[in-house]
Amino acid sequence: MARGSDELMAWYDGYRAYDDDTLATLANPGLLRRAAKDVEAGKIAWAEQGTEAGVVTADGQRVQLDARGPQQARCDCPAPGICKHILGAALWLRAMEPAAPGSAGGAPSDEQQDRQAPPGADPLAEILALDAAALFKAAGVAAVRRAAAAASSVVEWRVQGGALVMDLPELGASCRWVAGAGYAGMVSEVPAAERKAVHLIAIAALRSAHGQPFAWPESARPAPVEDTVRLGERERAFLLQVESMLEELLTGGLSHVSELTSARLLALNMSARGEGLPRLAALLRNLGGTVDLLVRRDHRAEERDAFALMARIHALCAALARAEGELAVALRGRLKRDFDESAALDLLPLGAHWWQTRGGARGLTVAFWDLAGARVLQASLARPDGSDTAFTRSSAWSANALWSGAGAAQSVCEAALRLEHPRLAEDGRLALGGATRVQPLPAWTADDPRLKSIGCGNWSELGVRLRAATGLSAEPFDAVLLRPSDTRPPVLDEAQQRLDWLVQDDAGRWLRLGIAVGPEHRQRVDNLDRLAARRAPVHAVLVRIERSAASTELMPLAVLSSNAKKALQTVSLDFADEAARTTSLANRILRMLEARQQQRQAAPVGAPTLAARLLAPVTEVAETQAATGRMALTAAQRQRLHDALDRADSVGLEVLSSALRAHLAAPAAVPLLKLGFLCQLLGELDGLPEQRKTQPA
Repeated sequence: MARGSDELMAWYDGYRAYDDDTLATLANPGLLRRAAKDVEAGKIAWAEQGTEAGVVTADGQRVQLDARGPQQARCDCPAPGICKHILGAALWLRAMEPAAPGSAGGAPSDEQQDRQAPPGADPLAEILALDAAALFKAAGVAAVRRAAAAASSVVEWRVQGGALVMDLPELGASCRWVAGAGYAGMVSEVPAAERKAVHLIAIAALRSAHGQPFAWPESARPAPVEDTVRLGERERAFLLQVESMLEELLTGGLSHVSELTSARLLALNMSARGEGLPRLAALLRNLGGTVDLLVRRDHRAEERDAFALMARIHALCAALARAEGELAVALRGRLKRDFDESAALDLLPLGAHWWQTRGGARGLTVAFWDLAGARVLQASLARPDGSDTAFTRSSAWSANALWSGAGAAQSVCEAALRLEHPRLAEDGRLALGGATRVQPLPAWTADDPRLKSIGCGNWSELGVRLRAATGLSAEPFDAVLLRPSDTRPPVLDEAQQRLDWLVQDDAGRWLRLGIAVGPEHRQRVDNLDRLAARRAPVHAVLVRIERSAASTELMPLAVLSSNAKKALQTVSLDFADEAARTTSLANRILRMLEARQQQRQAAPVGAPTLAARLLAPVTEVAETQAATGRMALTAAQRQRLHDALDRADSVGLEVLSSALRAHLAAPAAVPLLKLGFLCQLLGELDGLPEQRKTQPA
């Protein structure tokens, strides 16, 4: 760790930049808790103290430390890597009273325990002041080449204690620059083989966001893609490498994955980016995140999720190997994700929603209507895990500023605005921070003629978009703005545990939107019910598209309404504070009886589709094989697949029948992956939302 300018600064003062989250990243939270108990019990003390380094005894072990930080510490215990004793020594040193070199130091007091950053620490300034040539030399030629090939323009950052945390969504990685520790002192959970390159990618992306991009050495720049309309030999060889990895992972069993698998998937993700295959890279990143959860035996992880991603990756590799022309270009995905800051954007806020993934990432996404581009744009404020305890649903909505000149999402959603120097990616994502500035625009009114041209007012057009977004080469979208001509009061479907809301288009077709009833959506359900109860005007509805193998659900997130003065208002259902309803008990009972009568007259809304019933036994067998790694079919599994084959033949699903016969004849990883993808595709197509000319029962 570099010494500060203050000559009285001791070499161990820099340890205060290592907060608990950074130390936990070096090891794990459990080990950190054990180390903290040793500190509390007084098991840490000086053994030798010098002006440039020292030796600390920790629970009977000797730990050698210097200014380079805990990563370079050495302990005489047999545990590999960062052990409990090194963590204990780091916790103890970071709380030491600042002292002149060579002073006795002494044990930390209770007040000193809260000091977690050296005085004047500015990790962002340190990164922006880096010399590119020196940095590239420290990283090494191999890491520079790797970073240049997989470079990303997308980074989210925040200062946390004495560290600057950089999240790379496209790689599924998070890195920390510790104040004073330099490039060598960066901390992350990235596998060692890719650590230097990923850290360099994070620094380059952060510098680019602040208008100080690196000029990569000519020798490190990746070779350009020779032909975007067909794959070359090098790219085909890479696809074979991916397919081999999938087969190996599947035959080993998804219930038995290891940390080595996660490292290999990250390496493949970075290689896919370097080969100009961003669509494949995104799928590999998602698979890597799912495998990470499986390795940690996280309760949110399921083998079926990993198998679904593997089947899709295998299908994409097969399609890429054969594709030419425009199809090859579409299957590659967008080759560049650089930001376009050339023109200002006039935006109408559509609302915000809170989300959390099964992997632990959480965040707030704000949607806007781009007036010139006639499209929905989104900006997200997110964290990859729960390490930032200050980032909550409430703080993200009301405290975290999105851009310079703008407040938090709560104030941004109150009026139209203009973004100057927007950092807009090709996929419709707006980056936060950077040089972007916000200028307010005149407020819209309920009779503004522009309201009649925003969003989608014909549900048939929505159906066309949803069908076009299905398949390997499709450009998926997860949000749409609907412009209903009429609505019906939301109805609680007790059997399906969801709140259903019918909206009508210009042609008189009705579409069912729905919110699943549960703790995570309680405020969303209540606000929609209360908004409808007060008969607030509905000018447009922001809808999230949630796809699964069995269905495509349309969930309302926000409503464009207006008040008594005809001023346009954005009502975010996750954050609004609609007045409570005063419905009488008699009316509530009447509504419940009417709902039950409707359920007796019509099939349940959530009844399984024909494809879902047909595919259920096939997917169950396939997922069991994927989880266990046992490709040989049992007698019971073989009988279930034969029964499914007979049903597929009876309804004319020849492609599915062919895949079933292939797997029955020679059960193996490749036919299993093909069968898995076919089941996904059939489920997606059959589960698209239905529009009806008359109001559904």
